[in-house]
Amino acid sequence: MRSGISLVLLACCAACAAHAREEVSRDFQKSVPLAPGKGLRIEHSQGSVSVHTQAKREVEIHASMKCSADRAADAHSICDGIRIFVDESGAGISVRTEFPSLSGGFHNLSWSANLDIVMPDAAPLELRNQFGTVSVADLHAPADIRDNNGKVSFTGGRGRQRIETSFGDIELARNEGDVTIVDSNGRVTASEVTGELDVRDNFGDIRISNVGKRLEIHAGNGNVTVADIAGVAAISDSFGKVTVRDTKSDVSVRNQNGDVETAGIAGAADLSTTFGAVRFSRIAKGVVVHAENAPVTGDTVDGTVTAQTTFGGIDVHAIKGGARLTGQNAPIHASDIGGEVYAKTSFAGVTVEDVGQPVTVENQNGSITVRARPSSKCQPMTLSTTFGPIKVVAPQGVGYDVMARTSFGHISLDTTTMNGEGDQSISTRIGGGGCPLKLVDQNGNIEIAH
Repeated sequence: MRSGISLVLLACCAACAAHAREEVSRDFQKSVPLAPGKGLRIEHSQGSVSVHTQAKREVEIHASMKCSADRAADAHSICDGIRIFVDESGAGISVRTEFPSLSGGFHNLSWSANLDIVMPDAAPLELRNQFGTVSVADLHAPADIRDNNGKVSFTGGRGRQRIETSFGDIELARNEGDVTIVDSNGRVTASEVTGELDVRDNFGDIRISNVGKRLEIHAGNGNVTVADIAGVAAISDSFGKVTVRDTKSDVSVRNQNGDVETAGIAGAADLSTTFGAVRFSRIAKGVVVHAENAPVTGDTVDGTVTAQTTFGGIDVHAIKGGARLTGQNAPIHASDIGGEVYAKTSFAGVTVEDVGQPVTVENQNGSITVRARPSSKCQPMTLSTTFGPIKVVAPQGVGYDVMARTSFGHISLDTTTMNGEGDQSISTRIGGGGCPLKLVDQNGNIEIAH
């Protein structure tokens, strides 16, 4: 039996030896001068491209080629067939890689060619690559970089940059000038851009920080995180969360099927989403929210708040300006509001507390509770609902002209209660009158405290 096992092991070893691959490597080096005002163009594939810069007006090209095959002769043949062309023209220097065209007779082959290039730091760059990573560092001139199926890294640049790839991440750090980034199926990270930044991406998260001017993002199916933006920020997304923090100008977010969260906005915020929550805090110049099937919560706004949603609650507080809140099948809660409040909803309750200006509430099939802020000035209130009670706490020191009417309920004014089986209504004054208080209900009680 041991002899049979030994024969099997020997056969396996012989088979492995028969399929051992042969590897061959070859290098290419060349240096050419580049005149001032001229640029560098690189066309490559099947390998990485790394670009560095220098003050000297010269392009230094180094290529490292590796090939493997079942037979050494085939590996040598493939590597010998990889050509690096360096051409000069009126536009500058062109570096181009060509791979051999394989016909029958070659099997189980693999090869790659990696480029390492040093170029003048003030020369423009145009780079095209496929199936390999790209990295560019310390280029002080414009660049147009387009890659397929590879990651792109760009650092320490100056000038207008365009970077594009698919099925790979893009990482950019430190550029003095405008930047455009286009990606598909990859993550995008960009920071320390002094100019404008435009980003377009699908199926990848986006993280942006420290942009000196305008920011525009078009995303799909990925989360977006933005911080420290000096200019206007406009963001659109779907199926991802959008988070914006610490901006010095206006912010606009258009989202679908994802949350929206903003905080520390020095300008105004215009936010919209569906099937996701909206949260805002510390907004300097007002907020507008359009939502569907989404809860809305916010606080600490120096301006006004306008919010509408369906099938999600609205909860706002610490608003220095007014609040206009509209919902469907959504409860509304507003407190510590410095300006006028208008609230409208259905099939849910409305609570308004600590308000210093007029209050108007329109509700259907829901309760209304209003507690006004203590004040010496008139705060008119107009409240109406169906199939829900109304409770009002009017501020002391202010006289009100009261008009209250309900059906199938009773009306209570301080400690006095009027009961009846049909319509109930009162018209009276409290505290000397002068400020309107109008309450209309159906199938609900009305309670007034002063």
